Amino acid sequence: MRAWKVVFGAWALLGAAGCSHSEAARREEPGPSLGLACVRGVEDACGATEYEEGTRTKGGTVSLRIWALIAQGQFAEAQALIAESTAAGLIEQQQAARMLERITLLNTRLGQIPATLQRVRDFPSQLRDFSLFQIKQLLEQRDYTLATQAQLKLAEKLIEQQDRLMEKVP
Repeated sequence: MRAWKVVFGAWALLGAAGCSHSEAARREEPGPSLGLACVRGVEDACGATEYEEGTRTKGGTVSLRIWALIAQGQFAEAQALIAESTAAGLIEQQQAARMLERITLLNTRLGQIPATLQRVRDFPSQLRDFSLFQIKQLLEQRDYTLATQAQLKLAEKLIEQQDRLMEKVP
């Protein structure tokens, strides 16, 4: 009889503690290790939207995989996975559009910005053929062999904020 009480007590204790795999079923934001906060675009760590604790979102692991590919600079693979996932209904169109916008921005070369912005004082012309992704990598690695830190930051700003900067130009 005493063994029955021990078993029942253990069962009650486990029941009160809850299911141990419930934490794994929750969808949380990707951590800071997601490719340098998605190559320092940070916003939402490359578009990873805000999730309420305890909810699952459509395409959870697929979207994380895509953001990881984007953070690593594997844009062709990410685009292929976006196309497949969207066609299969694993990710939403809106999320796919955000991912593709981020890829486009990271692929933008400094020489592709409007000519008006290329006339900025101290424009780093030696970086014309470098993409935003490459410039961000140079900044992260603190590699100032091609340009100074200020020039790299200027190039980054010109690419990322070109729409806002064009509004300020008379």
